[in-house]
Amino acid sequence: MSPASHRGSLRHPALVFLLLLALVSGGLLVGGAPARAEGVLVSQGKPTTASSVENAVMVPAAATDGDPGTRWSSQAADAQWLQVDLGAPVTVDRITLHWEAAYATRFRLEFSTDGSAWTSPHTGAGTPGTQTLAVAGVARYVRWVGLGRATGYGYSLWEFQVYGTAPSANIAAYAQVSASSHEGGNAPAAALDGRLGTRWSSQFGNDNEWLRIDFGGRAQITGLVLHWEGAYARAYRLEVSDDGTAWRPLHSTAEGTGGVERITAAGSGRYLRWTGVTRATGYGYSLWELQVLGTVDNTASTPPLLSAPTRPPGGPARFALHAPGDQAMITDTRRPEFRWSAVPGATRYELWLNVSRADYDYTAPGNLLDLHTKVAETTVPTYTPAWDIPDRWTYRWHVLAVTGGGTQVSASHTFSLYKPTLETVADGIGLIGGSRDLNRDGAIQPYENWRLPVQARVDDLLGRMTTEEKAYQLFYNAQRFPNSGWHFGPADAQDLHNTLLAASGTRLGIPFVTAGDTVSGYKTTYPTQSGLAAAGNHLLTHRLGDMQRREQLEVGARGTLGPIAEVGTKVLYPRIQEGNGEDAQVAAAQVRALVSGLQGGPELNPNSVLATVKHWPGEGAGGEALIVYDGVTIKYHMIPFRAALEAGAVNIMPGYAGSSFLDPGGPGAGDSAKILAYLRQHLGYTGLITTDWLPSGSWVGAANAGSDVMGGADPGAPGYSIGQFIAGVPLPRIDDAVRRVLSLKFRLGVFEAPYGDPVNGPYRFHQPGHVQLANQASREALTLLKNDGVLPLRLNRGDNIVVAGPRADDKAACCIWTSFFHEEYGSQTMLAAIRSRAEAAGVTVHQDTAPNPRLAVVAVGETSYTHGTNWVKEQPFLPPDQLALIQDFRRRGIPVVVALVMPRPYVITEWQDQAGAIVVTYRGGEEMGPAVASLLFGDFQPSGKLPWQLPRLLSDVLRPGGQDILEDANEAWDIPFDLGATPAQRAEIRAHIDAGRPVPPVYGNPLHQFGSGRTGW
Repeated sequence: MSPASHRGSLRHPALVFLLLLALVSGGLLVGGAPARAEGVLVSQGKPTTASSVENAVMVPAAATDGDPGTRWSSQAADAQWLQVDLGAPVTVDRITLHWEAAYATRFRLEFSTDGSAWTSPHTGAGTPGTQTLAVAGVARYVRWVGLGRATGYGYSLWEFQVYGTAPSANIAAYAQVSASSHEGGNAPAAALDGRLGTRWSSQFGNDNEWLRIDFGGRAQITGLVLHWEGAYARAYRLEVSDDGTAWRPLHSTAEGTGGVERITAAGSGRYLRWTGVTRATGYGYSLWELQVLGTVDNTASTPPLLSAPTRPPGGPARFALHAPGDQAMITDTRRPEFRWSAVPGATRYELWLNVSRADYDYTAPGNLLDLHTKVAETTVPTYTPAWDIPDRWTYRWHVLAVTGGGTQVSASHTFSLYKPTLETVADGIGLIGGSRDLNRDGAIQPYENWRLPVQARVDDLLGRMTTEEKAYQLFYNAQRFPNSGWHFGPADAQDLHNTLLAASGTRLGIPFVTAGDTVSGYKTTYPTQSGLAAAGNHLLTHRLGDMQRREQLEVGARGTLGPIAEVGTKVLYPRIQEGNGEDAQVAAAQVRALVSGLQGGPELNPNSVLATVKHWPGEGAGGEALIVYDGVTIKYHMIPFRAALEAGAVNIMPGYAGSSFLDPGGPGAGDSAKILAYLRQHLGYTGLITTDWLPSGSWVGAANAGSDVMGGADPGAPGYSIGQFIAGVPLPRIDDAVRRVLSLKFRLGVFEAPYGDPVNGPYRFHQPGHVQLANQASREALTLLKNDGVLPLRLNRGDNIVVAGPRADDKAACCIWTSFFHEEYGSQTMLAAIRSRAEAAGVTVHQDTAPNPRLAVVAVGETSYTHGTNWVKEQPFLPPDQLALIQDFRRRGIPVVVALVMPRPYVITEWQDQAGAIVVTYRGGEEMGPAVASLLFGDFQPSGKLPWQLPRLLSDVLRPGGQDILEDANEAWDIPFDLGATPAQRAEIRAHIDAGRPVPPVYGNPLHQFGSGRTGW
């Protein structure tokens, strides 16, 4: 039967899109009943790979070429697979397998949207001949996996056919956009942000205005919807283009009606342009929303992931690589040709490249740059990608030749690729020969020439700088001093842009990097790292870091003062809330995930946000006053810092604390030469060292100790001048630090692209998909410590419940530092979210008191803090007024659910038995309230686990009446899992650490051990 006979239509494309969005954002693909509208053949001619081939003729592509006379055949083994890349997500409704005689007695089908997360819509028996399976799901990648052979040969398919329909989605949502003009704050991106309360409006008085959308890949357009404000277009035209230069007509009209116009139009191209011809009013054109229905093929920007990330095989190189040459710098193409020597008897070659991925095993040690992915299979010794390789400085690749006798491995080569899109902002900097004339001298100097190696550019620029210009590169406050190398953020998008423009006007045009304490998100706030440790989903943690990176890049915010690489082994350290919990292996995994997410890969690159890993050398073992580990336990606290380096971190912030081990009696880490030398010598760190915020009297000492950048330092501080710094720090030390700063900036690509988009970028903040990620993280962090059958709530319509406690309607408790933008987007408190969710169930929520309540939700704990605590840190337990709330409801016979905002380990022994259920929220980010509400009503099951031990008694932490000093401590500040431990147990913990073994969380006598928490009800 021909594919055409199965064509169908999508009557409700918006509904299909919403379903796809839910599936993809949740990382899930759902199998079930066949789709109502049967799809067309979507696999023919698409890239196809396999685990093996029988010979050079029966290749994977033969199974998707539409020729029933050609076939793929595997080697004679059961563990075989065949995979086709459909190019974009497709709603699959059936799969047909045309078997040759060597069929499968049993097999499995797998679907994925990203090549890493897989679901299986079908597992079953194979039958000879032609086999058609009704399946349902959304997939870009479809994989067949053989589980049993019918013959002694391999598996053999004449054709593997996938049928489906590309979901018709609004492909314009949050796309890159530009316009001929805009009026006031009504930016072009406002017409693509999914909000009918924001709009694009052109300036008054001109008919020929335009709006241009870049879909980021080739789009197949099936229709458009224009939501007009009152100022609509009487006549307009729509055009498409492949390159943004040559345009083809898509639709035009001279009878525009305003209101909501629905247009059926079919066409393809990467770009869409709407152009006004005649205005219907005396104002400009004004669109609430412009929706474009269709699909986008992103294969040109997406590398094929044909394997898991894998370390290259060992052994001697059996054949040579020719191109790209080793250490080559590619600046003229994103699709370089790969060539290598032919191997006699080879049936195919596999090209492996260390492409950036989101699905590394973040729990595994080792440099992420050393992990390679198979990206191509070919029968000839050459390959040219059909996809763009993004900018990066360290690509490594090798080739495997598959022969009848096994495999042979090639040599390994390294290359860089940099092909920037130059800024064209009106900053007075001209373009000459494809480079920016930063110093405006009418010629391109070596430091301005992006085609030169980074080190050559650094050498040239350093030689042009005065001593004062060099020193300014080591200071913050670019807001006042445009020559400064750094800017303390976050800042309003336009203010940041204006400051960047001022820096471009300096003598050499050196851009600065902005960084602020956006430690849990930029505009979309996710849980603190202790909450993420409770969730234990490192792939999700990477996605959150990547989300933050994308939001910051929108406006040119290229740095952040995080993540934290600390292990929280001291209960009374207030900033334990920002750390990764008590387990160093968990901390290492989280740091790897966050650094690679923020930096967009395994090293700093032109699409990165610079991560600043802190606080060296690990304040979780004592706090901001003194770090107390010794020659054994320091090994434990170095684990996450080593992981940060393995993930590509190139900026580390020392903390305020000194170290009794590394520098006995010495100063804090930032101005201790010994503590900084340990970082350089023992960890082999070569990157930038940025101090924490120090007073002006410490800056010279910190620089002489080895710190490169004075964190937050204002060269215009009262009584201070840049001359004092120059007089106190030798020029070779200044040069050493400036080299690191300049190298980092060149690698970030800010000399070529220093700006974001202050007009349109803010409209791409806080997208629904970003909120969904934050919500997922908050849900997965929630830890159900206790449940006496109270949860999930079983209430009847008309029931009353009461929500009480100081954290119930607290807008600040969810978050810390400058991650407070959730308030701008209407984040719900626990009270508001529970009330909203209860209304859907017909239940009435009262605050503080209620008539005959069936249940009380008591929200207690500490509101937002960072360096200090809400109440005395030596009292890690609820204060009397909060405790009384729990006791009062209990005394009245009202079941109590305690929603515990617990940013640090508490002693809860006194009241644990009085609560029917205890839900720990940590600092759950902007979606903490909705997540708690959903958990209470049973919308999902709990899964979070405690990231630390909880003390059974305060005496497990402190001597009676003791203070937060080492002499009064009953816990060991530097070892994990030791609350209530015996000397023998502590000796055993130390032995594990000394031997390099993970420490099992089984020691001591805590009320709740590390990892406690119910999975399910």
